[in-house]
Amino acid sequence: MSIVLVGSTSGSITLQEPAVAGSTVLSLPATSGTVLTSASTLAGTQSAIVLVSTATVSGTVSTIDIDFDTSTFKSYIIHWEGIQGTADFDMYARAKISGSYDTGNNYCSETVKKYNGGIDSTTYCGSNFSSFYVSHNVGADTNESWSCIMDIDLGTGVGMPFIRFTTGYKDNAGGYVSNFGGLMYQNFSVIQGFRLYPSTGSFDTGCYTVYGVK
Repeated sequence: MSIVLVGSTSGSITLQEPAVAGSTVLSLPATSGTVLTSASTLAGTQSAIVLVSTATVSGTVSTIDIDFDTSTFKSYIIHWEGIQGTADFDMYARAKISGSYDTGNNYCSETVKKYNGGIDSTTYCGSNFSSFYVSHNVGADTNESWSCIMDIDLGTGVGMPFIRFTTGYKDNAGGYVSNFGGLMYQNFSVIQGFRLYPSTGSFDTGCYTVYGVK
């Protein structure tokens, strides 16, 4: 049995019974409102993660700089894909603090490297450095590129900003490598931007996607 509701001007809405045995109870709300459908959107529930930008490395660049909207977003997620250099390099990064990229000894990198030779958890770590040490020995030959998923907590001034990341790349001998861990800016500051750069040479290939988290 179906119930047909005739519109006040024209048309109608049919409440169709389910094609199943037994009884099904549908409880209607006790307050005024609008019934959701499969085409409805929920305001305020689907916008926590926002696509901010996508970009491709064009030509050769010495750095990749990304500015953050600290008034809108609390953190950022960056997906790096196929970043390649003109020469074998180590991957470094710096944070923009108070309008400029900090070159002081305020960076701590605590990472683990897994590669063909085993596991290294001591060589590429430490505090009081002038940059983040993100990855070691990235190859520059074809297909020896660097990819990474990075979560960046911008900080609010009451604790250290923090970056969690995992990479996948090939080293200069063609071996597969993954390194992962945490990067900390050692002062209670707010990260306003992020700079990725190679220890030598330039970037000439790759792309990245930036998401803001409210």
